[in-house]
Amino acid sequence: MKTAILAASRAKYQQIHNRNAGEMDKETLIKELYTARKLKLESKLYQARKDLKNALKKAKNEETQKQNKKIKSARKLLEKTDDEKEAGDEEVEKKPKKKITAEDIELYEKELEVIKSVDLDALVEKTLKSKLQKNAELKNEDLIKDLIESSIKANKTEDKILQNIESRLIANKAVTSDINLILSSFQSIIKGNNEKIEKMKTIEEKKKQAAEKKKRQAEEEEQKPQAAKKPRVTKGKKVGTSEFFETLGSAADDENEDENFKKIYEGEKKPNRAGQRQRRKQWEEMYGREAKHIASEYQKREEKRLANPDYRPKKKPTPKPKPAAAAAHHKPSAPAEPVHPSWEAKRMQEEIMSKALSGKSKSNNKIVFDDSD
Repeated sequence: MKTAILAASRAKYQQIHNRNAGEMDKETLIKELYTARKLKLESKLYQARKDLKNALKKAKNEETQKQNKKIKSARKLLEKTDDEKEAGDEEVEKKPKKKITAEDIELYEKELEVIKSVDLDALVEKTLKSKLQKNAELKNEDLIKDLIESSIKANKTEDKILQNIESRLIANKAVTSDINLILSSFQSIIKGNNEKIEKMKTIEEKKKQAAEKKKRQAEEEEQKPQAAKKPRVTKGKKVGTSEFFETLGSAADDENEDENFKKIYEGEKKPNRAGQRQRRKQWEEMYGREAKHIASEYQKREEKRLANPDYRPKKKPTPKPKPAAAAAHHKPSAPAEPVHPSWEAKRMQEEIMSKALSGKSKSNNKIVFDDSD
């Protein structure tokens, strides 16, 4: 594709600098595009051969495995039929099975030898040639015809066994998918990728529309006269306004600022549920060590300890006898300050009164008379 772009740019340059030879420029451009596409197809064909050969190798390995299994199963069935013939037809089978002979096994072995000896390079050339010639969109193109004549050389085979095996290899899923990719890449080189072209067209159209829109907006802004800036109106009481209308306005504002408006019409937004860690922190703050997750963890640890056969609970240390309390050496109280005799007399009187009322004083003792006399 780069060569095609270079050819187009070269032709454009010649057209600009040599205006008299306009018709020749078109012819040269067509020729250069043709050669560029041919080169691109040849490079693509080289890569296609590699990819197709790898796919055919995988298909060949799969077919050899299948053929080996087929031969083994056929031999087992032949042995069973021989045993049944020797024993006699005592047991009649309800469902008749396919009879296998020694000739069938020989044919299977020949097929296995042919699969192993298949020339993959020749098969690649055959498949590419046949698929390009059979494709409805590519078979009539001059580029494809030239490519087949110049670079693809395939020889036909008359061996029926080889033809059968080649068709089996080409019918593999991996091989068919690679062939479809190769054909689609050839179509994109010759006719161009329609999807990409359409995308590019839409992008260009959008860009043009956006540029036109900007131009229109700029023209409209230029045409509009610059309006004088309005002076800011300071809020304040107007002259001659009544208090009645102001109260009505404030009531309307209060109605608009209803607290329940959002709850009724918009619905309350439920807060997000707290995560597990956050909830555990809350429980620890509320319940402390009695929280369920802490208690369950402690219980699990204790169960593990008890389950261990070597576990022995630690003996609680015996409390050491506390030493005899030393005799409290009370500091001698400071000598009482001399009190006024009137205060001392009042204090003594209050003590006597309190004792008398409580019944602890000696004066409250009952007088018992002795009747012995």
